[in-house]
Amino acid sequence: MCSPNVEPKEERELLPTTVVPRHYDLSLTPDLVKHTYHGHVSIDLDVSESTSQIILHATYLEIEKATFSSDSLDGALPATKFDFNKENETLTLGFDQEIKAGTKGKLSLSFTGILNNEMAGFYRSSYKDAEGNTKYLGTTQFEPTSARRAFPCFDEPKLKATFGVTLVVPENLTALSNMDEKETTKEENGLKRVVFNDTPLMSTYLLAFVVGEFEYVEAFTSGEFNEKPIRCRVYTLPGEKEKGTFALDVATKALEFFADKFGIAYPLPKLDQIAIPDFEAGAMENWGLVTYRTVALLINPKESRIKSRQRVAYVVCHELAHQWFGNLVTMEWWSELWLNEGFATWVGTLAVDYIYPEWNSWTTFIVDDFDRALQLDSKRSSHPIQVPVPRSSQITQIFDAISYSKGASTIRMLSSFIGLDTFLKGIRQYLKKHKYNNASTDDLWSALSDASGQDVSKFMNLWTKQVGYPVLTVTEEENDTIRIRQNRFISSGDVNEEEDKNLWWVPLNILTSADDASQSSSAVTTVLTQRETTISLPPGTLKNGWYKLNKDTVGIYRAKYPEETIKRLAGVIESGTLSTPDRIGIISDLGALAISGMSKTSNMLTLFKSSVNEEDDDVWEAMHSNISLLSIAWLDQPEDILEKLKTFRRNLFSPLAKKLGFVVKKGEDNMVTRLRARALTSAGTAGDTEVIAKAQEWLNAIAADPNTSAVPADLIETMFVVAVGQGGKEEYEAAKKYYLDESNPIDQRLVALQAIGSTNIPELMDDALEFALSDKVRGQDVHTCLLRLSLTPVGREKVWQWYKSNYDTFIKRYGDSMSYLGILVRLAASRFSSEEKAREVEEFFVGKDVSRFDRALSQSLESIRTRAGWVSRDAEDVKEWLDVNVQ
Repeated sequence: MCSPNVEPKEERELLPTTVVPRHYDLSLTPDLVKHTYHGHVSIDLDVSESTSQIILHATYLEIEKATFSSDSLDGALPATKFDFNKENETLTLGFDQEIKAGTKGKLSLSFTGILNNEMAGFYRSSYKDAEGNTKYLGTTQFEPTSARRAFPCFDEPKLKATFGVTLVVPENLTALSNMDEKETTKEENGLKRVVFNDTPLMSTYLLAFVVGEFEYVEAFTSGEFNEKPIRCRVYTLPGEKEKGTFALDVATKALEFFADKFGIAYPLPKLDQIAIPDFEAGAMENWGLVTYRTVALLINPKESRIKSRQRVAYVVCHELAHQWFGNLVTMEWWSELWLNEGFATWVGTLAVDYIYPEWNSWTTFIVDDFDRALQLDSKRSSHPIQVPVPRSSQITQIFDAISYSKGASTIRMLSSFIGLDTFLKGIRQYLKKHKYNNASTDDLWSALSDASGQDVSKFMNLWTKQVGYPVLTVTEEENDTIRIRQNRFISSGDVNEEEDKNLWWVPLNILTSADDASQSSSAVTTVLTQRETTISLPPGTLKNGWYKLNKDTVGIYRAKYPEETIKRLAGVIESGTLSTPDRIGIISDLGALAISGMSKTSNMLTLFKSSVNEEDDDVWEAMHSNISLLSIAWLDQPEDILEKLKTFRRNLFSPLAKKLGFVVKKGEDNMVTRLRARALTSAGTAGDTEVIAKAQEWLNAIAADPNTSAVPADLIETMFVVAVGQGGKEEYEAAKKYYLDESNPIDQRLVALQAIGSTNIPELMDDALEFALSDKVRGQDVHTCLLRLSLTPVGREKVWQWYKSNYDTFIKRYGDSMSYLGILVRLAASRFSSEEKAREVEEFFVGKDVSRFDRALSQSLESIRTRAGWVSRDAEDVKEWLDVNVQ
């Protein structure tokens, strides 16, 4: 087995170790009218080296006073020097007297800050009350490095401490923090002082506090595995608490599930979840006070779409998994982010599958996470799961599909290999050994090695420390023998010798026709560790049967078969023999191989054509995703080709749409409901006149009465996207009006916002782009207007020109956000398909500081060039196939 190159010790830009924080007492008095706050923090410190200065993190703060006191000092020692380093976001406090090593003291600082509107640090969020008045609340988002924006602190994950929080707020407001209230006392001027109990040892990025007008719904867990019932609440803006009942029910079940699987009771006395109107991420796992984007927490169970319920259930389970994996045990530095996010993605799916087994969450995982990870990781501009992060400014760029989805896929592959029970045994050992502390990937491998009796690190380091993954090329030989060779897979198809030196540990899990009857085991469970190997299949497999690598699509690789084998597998798919995960795997592999030039695009199209009788929504999603990639890449092709591609989509989806119809039947399977929405949307956007007429009929009904029951909730998206995309100004304005009506469900309003980007009318595209930057659209939702706008040749160019014209606005607005600059550059630039456009994009950014989104920019440029190569290779192949197969 080939091991990754030994790397030098990672350089990290960290605070000096002369002092170590042990406890914070933080008091804040926010003013929601003036958007300011005053604060005081006292930090208990252990002095490990004699020093006359203390360096900690602070930015965007005005420091009024700082002192250090200790029993060994004669009175408080005032700081006489205040040196802010803007680049490193540090504050150096100088003292006229040396503080001796071994001293235990208290650093006290008074400061003021701004309740900013940038969704980072301690910030303000706005909403309209029942009378239409604008109101504000104060909330926090500290991950990864914004605690320092709220108060002076030692803002590194390894510098854990306990926190005592006090909030001084108006009597009519609710104040929340990580812990439960200790006491509340009245102050002067209509204020109250809310003191919270001290937290356990934890990292600064997990601290949270929220102040505003809220109401809540409450429930308790069963207490079966948590030693006692845990009080759970979902907080909402006034008048919305009933929308939190679904998430509350999920939370009470998930907390017990995790306590059981992890073998450790939830360690806090309560769990609060709260919906925040302005919130950049989906959610944040602050210990005991989880904050959410509204649409990720609140739904109306009677009206909401199945997709909305699935999203809320997953996000809640993901965040609650963090209460153990991330909060109780925290990665030692951000280069280990995947320990938090990859594991929470995997075990969050495990929890949803337990609570809602009818949703087939692991099958959806293959489409939503596994394939998403492989798409990004096939780029040269990808990065290893464990990626060096020397500077704080680079942290936000690794909150991506590699840390989340590839990390989760790696865990899924490992847990499948050693067995789920063994894997969870190792996880319990890991959590118990490192609770209230920090840990590394090596610590996780050590625990799993102990549990499994195998040297897990020996093969898993190949996955976490190497970028990319392999494609396995199969060659058929005599006597039912196949030869399998691994090479690095790069989506552009031009991997060079230097890039192809690495080898991976690859569980093959070959399924054959000999297993057809039971579908319960693989014929071959060999692990590939060398460049290539030879495998003997059951007699007759190559002549009269079939075989498929990667049973259930668990291994992280692409499989390339001979063309005759692809045809046999297409027949097996059509017969319904293969499992859903296996069908998805074949489709996704063929799509990726077509892009790279390792298989003809016509092979993929032939497979899709033979799958017209498919009945599983996740398989249709895999086909839809690959057809969309093809359509985007082919946008510059002649009009007759584009029309034939559109007809092909219609030929695929219209029979399914007709079969399922427009009525959501009472009590029908959730997956059928999802499939109907997908079929109708895809058929309608491809020009199915019956679907278009129905969508416009529905839109007329909802325009006349937004509360009408004529439109099934699960078909709201179909209605908006099809009616606006195939209609004119009337339909466009109806969608915009629906979005602007804040009494409509938030998830459906965002569907309407996305739908206005479906318009094919150039002047309405301009209006949509102008609308996206207006005060009618929250800063967190600007990208929603762009999702469909850049799917047409005209819209794609308009989005790019709009992005360039407003670039300075984006830098100012989102310069300190976690990932929004990267999201915008991907949507604005990555959907072109020519070298000429790649050069134009490059030239625009010459001389600009792209350090906060340079990874996203590199990935966008690579996408353009990969797409250009795909079109150049296969334009004629696709044309010939369409000429024969589409009339």
